[in-house]
Amino acid sequence: MFMKLTTNRILLALAATSLLTLTATAADTVRYNSRPSKVNIAGTSTAHDWVMDGQIIGGFMEVPKNVEFDQSKTSLPGATGGKLAAHVEVTIPVTSMNGSWHGMDEPMQDAMNAKEHPTIRFHLLELTCKEPHAAGSPFQFDAKGELSLHGVTNVIMMPVSIETVDANKLKVVGKTPLKMTDFKIQPPVKLGVFRTGDEVTISFEWLVARPKNPTPQ
Repeated sequence: MFMKLTTNRILLALAATSLLTLTATAADTVRYNSRPSKVNIAGTSTAHDWVMDGQIIGGFMEVPKNVEFDQSKTSLPGATGGKLAAHVEVTIPVTSMNGSWHGMDEPMQDAMNAKEHPTIRFHLLELTCKEPHAAGSPFQFDAKGELSLHGVTNVIMMPVSIETVDANKLKVVGKTPLKMTDFKIQPPVKLGVFRTGDEVTISFEWLVARPKNPTPQ
């Protein structure tokens, strides 16, 4: 009986500690949620270049509460050891992307197997500041993360910038080249006439915003 009571007390103490830790962590971070944004996939083919555009980027970005995106500074206040301790999760619905020429959407969605893998996902692993920061310009970073596409996850590197739009909104901009075959995607062929190239470039302008402070009563 004594052992059972002691074990129960230990479990309760651990649960309470975990809850306090989670609460403290949430209180020490600021969360920016997605707003209508722009994403672009550009490529080539044996006939002409092509583009797929989308306006849906889901997800969020969390940063420590003491981080200040003050572009007048020569470094990022709140960054530690040249890195920004950010938690970023991004989702893009494959079917939200529209092609630049007629009949392109279906072949691209089929090639990406949108039925079984409907979402492109990105999970940030590391965000390194590029310093010194040029005062008055967006903050520049090297981002390392896991990109999941077509059921395949690869670690990628890409440069990104973060700039202040207003007191509660940020714009995150990035661009990186990829190969479709790295994600086991077979470059689609249009009606057997021409083939798309393996290399594509993904670029985006991701708007994120935190809740505005409630109006005092």
